[in-house]
Amino acid sequence: MVREAAYDEVFDAQAHFRSLLDSTARPGVINRLDPVELDPPSGLNRATALIAFALMDSNSTFATVNIAQHDAGGYIRANTNARHAGIDRAHFIFADGTESPDFLDSADCGTLLYPDTAATVVLQIVEASAQPLSDSLKLSLEGPGIDGIATLYVRGVSPDLLLALQARNAEFPLGLDTILTFVDSSGNPCVAALPRTTRVSWEQC
Repeated sequence: MVREAAYDEVFDAQAHFRSLLDSTARPGVINRLDPVELDPPSGLNRATALIAFALMDSNSTFATVNIAQHDAGGYIRANTNARHAGIDRAHFIFADGTESPDFLDSADCGTLLYPDTAATVVLQIVEASAQPLSDSLKLSLEGPGIDGIATLYVRGVSPDLLLALQARNAEFPLGLDTILTFVDSSGNPCVAALPRTTRVSWEQC
């Protein structure tokens, strides 16, 4: 698997990390990631690739759940030097938002002494918007970083998956932080975040 020559491991990684930090600090806020010409394998969107590049290094472990599994894993390894691992030992778990939630059963939620060792779940979705979307879920978000209630409309996310994440985050500070990635209609890679501190409810639109 060829490394991405256009990606700057310092400049691009810092810019994308700052965008992700902003989304994490303000759950439900969508940030566009500075575009980089990438050629990820089919099934792995560019936003997911950029988040992987920004967050992972040779000390990281990751798992992919039915995302063009072998090609995606090889691509991520080649560009981050991270190591593939089972879901129970993965620092980062990459999955589609419509995936069966069973994989979350074995995801590492950290310990009371070290809650920061919990896995981060990166979910590829179809679309997200602050404005209503047809055939979407309306997420209502409450918690740190949110003034009152924030609303995020998402397409390509299974309610069963949200319910499973809710269950895994019920014993705070244990839990899983979630990053949503997608490419918008203009081709821009985008990211939003649902930290474990965020209370999420939803309804079908």
